[in-house]
Amino acid sequence: MKTTLIVAAIISLSFAAPARRPAVVPRAANLQTFTGALNGIAATPVVDSGNPDRPFQVKGDTFVNIGAALQRSCDQQFNACANAANGGAAGLSVNDCQGQKDQCDAASSGAAANAGNANAGNGNGNAGNANTGNANAGNAAPATGKSCKAKKH
Repeated sequence: MKTTLIVAAIISLSFAAPARRPAVVPRAANLQTFTGALNGIAATPVVDSGNPDRPFQVKGDTFVNIGAALQRSCDQQFNACANAANGGAAGLSVNDCQGQKDQCDAASSGAAANAGNANAGNGNGNAGNANTGNANAGNAAPATGKSCKAKKH
């Protein structure tokens, strides 16, 4: 009798429990704001990668900051456009593609700045300071115009 009650309770609980579905995480909207598309070739979408260390994704590549991801998106659009132009697409030249790339880069620069990505700003600032070489230049011996070879010791 106890076994029958236990089995009945388990069965009724299994039917009463709501079915759990795996959580579906929607992909973020395209962060690339440039909409120009010569010959129908749009800039590659920039989306959330889901990786907190490299949160921006363009095709299969991930990036630490939005600026680099947007740049890659514009570069990929240019390459696809130039390939089409070189392949003989009617009314399309590589110069047209370069003009579109310049527009995409300008739009992407504004989008990256508006995104307020602290990593992009700090990374660029730190890289600029590290590459200046001011500390090394300041440690160089001053030129005196005299040479040790000219002196007779």
